[in-house]
Amino acid sequence: MTRPPQPTPAVDDADVDRIVRRDYDAGLVDEILALIAATEVREKTRVVLACLKVANGNLDKLRGELSNAGGYYREILGEAEYPLATKRWFRIESLSDDEVRAIYEKDWRQYAEWLGRPNLVPD
Repeated sequence: MTRPPQPTPAVDDADVDRIVRRDYDAGLVDEILALIAATEVREKTRVVLACLKVANGNLDKLRGELSNAGGYYREILGEAEYPLATKRWFRIESLSDDEVRAIYEKDWRQYAEWLGRPNLVPD
């Protein structure tokens, strides 16, 4: 049986910059961009965006997520991009293709909505 593929976001550095400026006070942007620049991890842009999503505007949480990203990037991606699928991962094989597809679609919608959300921090 072939399972439906999980969508993977196509993101770039402009998305990272936009999200940092959207979710954090302007006075913190340079510090956050420096933290991001110092982060070394596979799939950096995608993982950094996952850290930003999980941190949800909390600088201390973002620092922790970025510092853990090198060793736990898969977990961070799962929490940010695939929260429902991650919760069901150990029994996902018992679900029908339609159920799996519905989970992936719901996960994808929540990520896309987060990515496209308007500014939280006033200009």
